[in-house]
Amino acid sequence: MNEMMKKLLTLFLLLLPFLVSAQDTISVSHQAKSYLLFDAPVSLADVGNPLRYEARIEGNSILLLAKQDSVADTPFYAVVGGEPFTATLTYHARPTAFYDFRKPGTASLDTYQRKALSQLVRQPDLIFATNQENGLRLSLVGMLHDHAATYLKFKIENQSSLYFKTLGIGFQQQQRYRRRLLSGEKRAHFPVEPLGVENLQAVPPYSEQYCYYVLPLQTLEKKSKLIATLREQSRPANRSVSLEIPARLMRRAEVY
Repeated sequence: MNEMMKKLLTLFLLLLPFLVSAQDTISVSHQAKSYLLFDAPVSLADVGNPLRYEARIEGNSILLLAKQDSVADTPFYAVVGGEPFTATLTYHARPTAFYDFRKPGTASLDTYQRKALSQLVRQPDLIFATNQENGLRLSLVGMLHDHAATYLKFKIENQSSLYFKTLGIGFQQQQRYRRRLLSGEKRAHFPVEPLGVENLQAVPPYSEQYCYYVLPLQTLEKKSKLIATLREQSRPANRSVSLEIPARLMRRAEVY
């Protein structure tokens, strides 16, 4: 990279907070890794201030680490599949392990799965879990299990005047454990790849929409939980809302 390009990139990073009115905030720690997952190859990842954070490109993902404890926020810029990606990195002692920016899979459901999904669609809504952030409310309003899959019914409420262009819902399992009897409790995160998705649509202002996901069978341990994160595909808005679904709630689901 020549000197002119370096100066332009530095200027862009300095102006980034003012150019982008709302963007993803990514929590990073010096003791735990955070991964950004994308559909396309990453060709550039710049943390702005390399004394605060470190970024490593690994194919279609970026690994992020803080250089030390409690560092200040910094703008983040990447190029993914030839397109710019912007965010703000912020220090957090317990960061999110995976930020999934991949588009939902398009795998087709088989006849049995479609019948189970049809039953879930017909069921009346029950609020198993709900959360509201950034003018959005995400609620888990239906669940089913069979011998191989977990079926989830979500209600998305757009409570803002902005059109919400839905990117999709990303999933990860959070598990808690202890390495030794007297050691502190640790947390591990594992991404969950959906088997299929139905009715994933944009949500107009002040309206609601339902979507349905089929996941590999979720038999969570007692201290585990499933985390569902709804994300927006349009920039610069990129609103999101996360929903925690504890194991005790998953066990309340009916069996198809």
